[in-house]
Amino acid sequence: MRRHFYVSLACFLICLSARVDLAAAVVAAPMVMLKVGIVEGVHFGSGQTGVAFLGVPYAAPPVGDLRWKPPQSVRPWTGMRRAMKFGAACPQLPAGWLPYIGWNEDCLYLNVWTTHLYVGPRLPVIVYFHGGSNTTGYSQLDPLGPALSRLGVVVVSANYRLGPMGFFAHPALTAESPHHSSGNYGLLDQLEVLKWVRENISRLGGDPNRITVMGQSAGSVDICLLMASPMSAGLFQRAIMESGDCQSVLDEDIRTPLPYNFIAGTGEGAGERLAGDLGVANGPEALRKLRSIPVTEILKSWSQDRQVHFDAIVDGWVLPEQPAKIYAEGKELQIPVLVGSNADEATVFGHNDVKTVDQYKQYLLNDTGKYTDQEFQAYPVATDADVPEQYLRIQNDTFAYGARSMARAMTSAGRKAYLYCVTFSETGKRTHLGAYHGEELRFLSDSFPSDWEHSDDDKMLGNLMRTYWTQFARTGDPNAPGLPAWTRYDAHSDQCLELGRMIGVRPVAPQLKIIENIMKQVFATTATMSLSSEAKTSDREALAEN
Repeated sequence: MRRHFYVSLACFLICLSARVDLAAAVVAAPMVMLKVGIVEGVHFGSGQTGVAFLGVPYAAPPVGDLRWKPPQSVRPWTGMRRAMKFGAACPQLPAGWLPYIGWNEDCLYLNVWTTHLYVGPRLPVIVYFHGGSNTTGYSQLDPLGPALSRLGVVVVSANYRLGPMGFFAHPALTAESPHHSSGNYGLLDQLEVLKWVRENISRLGGDPNRITVMGQSAGSVDICLLMASPMSAGLFQRAIMESGDCQSVLDEDIRTPLPYNFIAGTGEGAGERLAGDLGVANGPEALRKLRSIPVTEILKSWSQDRQVHFDAIVDGWVLPEQPAKIYAEGKELQIPVLVGSNADEATVFGHNDVKTVDQYKQYLLNDTGKYTDQEFQAYPVATDADVPEQYLRIQNDTFAYGARSMARAMTSAGRKAYLYCVTFSETGKRTHLGAYHGEELRFLSDSFPSDWEHSDDDKMLGNLMRTYWTQFARTGDPNAPGLPAWTRYDAHSDQCLELGRMIGVRPVAPQLKIIENIMKQVFATTATMSLSSEAKTSDREALAEN
C-alpha cells in the first residue's frame, strides 16, 4: 500500500542511555586494534565492564569526487585514534520531530557498545539502522547500545547517507558507473557497515557468524531491501524489522514509472529535476558541476521542491528487481526474521492534507490506481466527517499488513518468522496516541521521557522485549525459559504475539487479507509493465552497441 514517510519518534530517547563516563575513561581507557588502526574508547555505566567506541570511521569521507559513489575503504592510520564521541550526522534538513544537531558531509561513522570486550566467548551482534524516512536521523538517535549490550550482545549503530546525498540517481551517474546504476548510496553505506562488522567485530568481543540486523521505520525498510540484494550474501544471519518492510509494496524504479503506491516518477527523473533546480543541465560537465555544489545549496533547493523524493530504487544492481518479485520467488536472503508493527502507528504523523471525500478518493487512486474501488469498499467514507478516522485506519493497517506480509513471505520460503504487534498505550498526556510509531524503542532502550507515568506493566514489557530481542540475536529464536511462549508464524493460524499490557497470541486483523488481495492484483499488473520495460531497455542497449 502507501509508501509511507517512515518517521521515527525516537527523538525523546536521544542519548539518554548513551552518555559515557568520561571520568572512568580517564582511569582506564579501553583500546582495541582494528584492521586499520588502534582506537581508544570510553566506559559507560556505573562500572568498568561497559565499553563504547564512538565515531569510528567505516568508510572514507564521501566528499569531492567520492560524492554519489559507493563507499570507499578507510585509510589506515598510525598511532591512537580517539573514539570517545559520536561522529557527525549526515546532511539533512531540520525535522520538527527530531533534535537538530548539525551535520557534515564527512559522516560515515559507526559506534560499538559491549560489556565483554576482553573476557568470555564471542557474543552475538546487533547492527542497528535508524529510522527517519531515509532523509533524517543519526546513529545516536536511539540509545539502544547500553541497554541491549548489558544482556550479552555487542551493539553497533551507524550513520548512512540520506536524502539527495544518499539516494540521488541521475543518467550521468548511471553512465559513469561500471554497474550502469545510480542511487542507493545509503544502502551501499549500510552494506559497508556490515562488511566492517564482519571484518572487525571479533576484535570487539563479537561473533562474526551471529550478526543480526535490526531497524525501525526506514531502517526496517532498508533491512528488507538488503535481504533482497545479492550483495548481502554472508553479511548477516538474522533480521529484526520494526514498523517497515519493502516487499508488500512497489519501489520506485530507476527509469520505469509505476502508477501505484504514490510513485510519481522515476529515480533518474527525480535526480534530473533536482539538477535542473540547481541550474545544472545534462551534458559532459553535469557531474563535475553537481559535485562542486555545496551541500547547503543542494538541501536548500530540495527544500523548495519537496515533490522530489529520494529513497531506495530498483537500480538493477543493488536491487536487481522489484523486492515484491524477489520475495515472491524466494530469492531473498534465507534467514529467520522477527517482524512486527504497532497498533496505532500513524497517530503521531500529523498528516492533515486529506480532509474531504474527494481528497480521500484521490489518495486511494494514487495508492492503488485502477483497484481504488476495492480499497474504497474496504475503507468506505460517506461524508467528510468520516475521512479522518478511515484515513488513520488505512495507514495503521498498512504497517500491520507489511509486517504480516513479510512473515508470510519468509514462512513460504521455509524460514522461521516471529510476528508481533505492540498494543501498549501509556497513561498521561500521550494516552490518545495509543501504541504509536516508534514507541517500542522506549522499551528496548529502557529510556523514557521524564513525564512518562511508570508502572509495573511497562517495566515487565521492557524486560520481556529486551530479552526476546537479544535471545533472537543469540539463537534465531526469541523463546527462552521463563518467557511467554512465542510460536513461529504460521500462515494457516495467521496469528501474532501481542505485546502490551496483555501478552499473548491473537489473530491478525481480517482487513489485512483484503489489502493483500488488492496488492496481489497490483503486482500482477506491474509485472507485465516491467517485462515490457525490460524489452524496451534491451532494444535501446542493442542499438547503442551497434
